Amino acid sequence: MSGAPDHPVTVPWVLFGFRGRIGRKSFWLGALGMLLLQGAVIAQILGAPEDSGRQALWGLVLLAVWIASAWVLVALAVKRLHDIGLPAILAVVLLIQPISYVAFLVLAFWPSTQETNEHGPPPFPRSVSGD
Repeated sequence: MSGAPDHPVTVPWVLFGFRGRIGRKSFWLGALGMLLLQGAVIAQILGAPEDSGRQALWGLVLLAVWIASAWVLVALAVKRLHDIGLPAILAVVLLIQPISYVAFLVLAFWPSTQETNEHGPPPFPRSVSGD
């Protein structure tokens, strides 16, 4: 296995892809981005006049954002699980409400393994030579 990932490291890959590994910071930033997007849509709903078509439209947008958020959360979790050496199927735990908070925190704080594994090299390898 080479030292470079077999996919482009882009924002769409971080948010929607299932291959490779990501570190804790990327996991946090992706999750925070989706949370901010949801908050912006909810603010639009709360600011719309009652019984307006605008409120209904933003409600549909919120439903779409929630579906996208579930996809992003699973994609982020799969890449974090790849990074820490656990099976990707454990990502479905994030969809089980009572367990999801603890599982999220575990993924957010568990350190990366510094060895290259079948999913690629570490996202941000530590320098061994002290450079």
